[in-house]
Amino acid sequence: MTGRIGNIEGLEQDRRRSVGIDIFLAIADLVVACAVTWLIIWYFLMPSAHVSDQDAGADSPANRPWRDPEDWSKWGADLDSRSHRLLRPTIISALLTAPVLVLDLFDRFGPELIPSWLTSPWVQAILITPVIFYCGRGILMDGWKSMTEHRCSPDLLAMLATSLAYLYSLATCLAGSLLPEGSRSPYFDLIGVVITLLLLARVIGTRMEASLVASLNHLTEIRPASGLVADSKHPQTVPAQILARDRIRPGDLLLVRTGERPAADGVVESGSALVDDSELTGGDRPRPCGPGDRILASSKILEGRLSIRVDAAGDNTYAARLVKIIPQALVERSPAMRRMDRIVNTAIALIMILAVWTFMLWLMLGPQPHLAHAVGNAVCVLTIACPAVAAMTIPMAFRTSLETGLAHGLLFTSPRAMNHLGRVRTLILDDSSLLDPDDSESQGVHAESLTRTATHLRSLRVSSLILDGSRQPDDRIERAARQAGVDMLITRLTPERKRECMDRLIHDLTRTSRGVPADRTGQDTASAGEQGRTSLVALATGTTADPKLTARAQVSITLGPKLQADTDDATDDIDLPHPDLILHQGDLDGTGRAIELSRATTQVIRQNLTWSTVYNVIALAIATGICQPFLGWMLNPMIAAVTGALSTILAMLNVRRLHRLRHLRRRWLHLALIDTDQLPTVAARRPQVIVDSQWESMQEGKDPAAAMD
Repeated sequence: MTGRIGNIEGLEQDRRRSVGIDIFLAIADLVVACAVTWLIIWYFLMPSAHVSDQDAGADSPANRPWRDPEDWSKWGADLDSRSHRLLRPTIISALLTAPVLVLDLFDRFGPELIPSWLTSPWVQAILITPVIFYCGRGILMDGWKSMTEHRCSPDLLAMLATSLAYLYSLATCLAGSLLPEGSRSPYFDLIGVVITLLLLARVIGTRMEASLVASLNHLTEIRPASGLVADSKHPQTVPAQILARDRIRPGDLLLVRTGERPAADGVVESGSALVDDSELTGGDRPRPCGPGDRILASSKILEGRLSIRVDAAGDNTYAARLVKIIPQALVERSPAMRRMDRIVNTAIALIMILAVWTFMLWLMLGPQPHLAHAVGNAVCVLTIACPAVAAMTIPMAFRTSLETGLAHGLLFTSPRAMNHLGRVRTLILDDSSLLDPDDSESQGVHAESLTRTATHLRSLRVSSLILDGSRQPDDRIERAARQAGVDMLITRLTPERKRECMDRLIHDLTRTSRGVPADRTGQDTASAGEQGRTSLVALATGTTADPKLTARAQVSITLGPKLQADTDDATDDIDLPHPDLILHQGDLDGTGRAIELSRATTQVIRQNLTWSTVYNVIALAIATGICQPFLGWMLNPMIAAVTGALSTILAMLNVRRLHRLRHLRRRWLHLALIDTDQLPTVAARRPQVIVDSQWESMQEGKDPAAAMD
């Protein structure tokens, strides 16, 4: 009896000792988790990390090639070679991962069908080790670089997940007998799948960038190095000489023949030819050119001979300006990009913290085997998270839309410009955008183009307004405005009065969703949260517009490839930035296409960001194992890895849709070909015509914004 009581007391002491050890281990786990959490916050999120808004995200795969706008041309060959370099390790990774997956399936469902030596984890280790250290070397190095620079990047999550899985799997090979039963299953198959899918995503992203860079490099390659220049005073008697394009000056007489490209911009003085400038303007067919027509440098003469009087040469040609503007647009990081970089940096740090606490809580409170469940769920959290979608969406969408716009004669000069164009609700047309520049008397009006533009803008719920300062005796602009059915026409304006009207219209027509006026830059002065819903006013001008009027515009649109800042010496004291949109072909309806493309880009960005937010919240909740107490089910790390990688690839393919946009192309083509007499403009709307003398009474009484409703 005494011995039995002693045994009971011994068991009770062992139980108390075990409980004490469990409490000690639980406290130790909590202390370690808190310490690692503080370390992550201090290392990545504290100001000591020294991550500026401009540098955050600058080294991501989506932004790295555009760091230096001066050296952008070399990135074409670099991207092409990088795509080939990525393709080889991707194929090798897939080939080495495939047998590991097959062996894992046989081991789970038919171990008797394969030899016993194939079920050894060392076989998988031999196959996967080259995958992680050779094929995935770039991912590991990028992740390590991010960590040393105090930056949180998707590559850092991939490095942590694959490193944790590889070390645990290697431990099962070296000391599997020392691990508890149920904790001896390696994760080599998971490592192979993660590396392969991430490499595939990099290949897709690199090829998307390479397609844009190839088209930009083509602009440089087609620029002729020299041109045949005739003597301006004696073109018939003095032999022509070949000059380098940098030596050609305005006023020179440039001679071009069939198959050649002019080395400077100018106006045809004599001759006729069929000219293809689609590579510069996005035109769909060659156009015949004769005396008085404008020719751009790098256009191709398909047939004929031309004598061109040069008015822009060297770096002032449109092709040269295009080569400078596009890289600057790609380098510029909009406030939305910088804000998203900060959000992604914080989100990745929180994901790492979540993985730490998932590991510790499962190790402390989870069912047996504790270690296997802790490692599995922590790896699930790191691999299923998809912050790369939010990080890459805005820059990749802008680059894709930029390439699409160039194919349709549209050049967005910056991501901010594209964002602003998508928020335009009123388009002001200056008379310089309506007058035919080829008409020496300035009496020609693009009536049909105005009709198509007004119809297109109405379908987009964008109001159209004309500022007429031409003072034409027969009121051609007024008749064209009435025929097109624009919303308002303010006529007989002097340049000073036109600028005053522009300021008043911007003040009254720029409204946020709460009705609070925004300033000239489109920023809501009342609340930063309303800025994304601010309606903006755009101004479309020709190449002869008043520069002071253009400088007042919230969103500036220039029609025609001749940029005013290069030719107007009288405006050197005015700070004239690049216009937000350049319409290569000078087609007024390009404004509607640009607004529609900008809105489609914004829609794709919102779709990806919404998908990324909803997906990450749900996926991370499932990956932590929160369903196990209720459903008895936990997420397989393999499924988590595949889901995380595929979500990134699907987001890239969604951005890729901006290359096609079949429904928009059909609309644009139908509107370009339809007879304007068939458009429902004359009977549908009548413009409110305001003479300049009536503008004062309108300022004192009725609000111009009311007339646009």
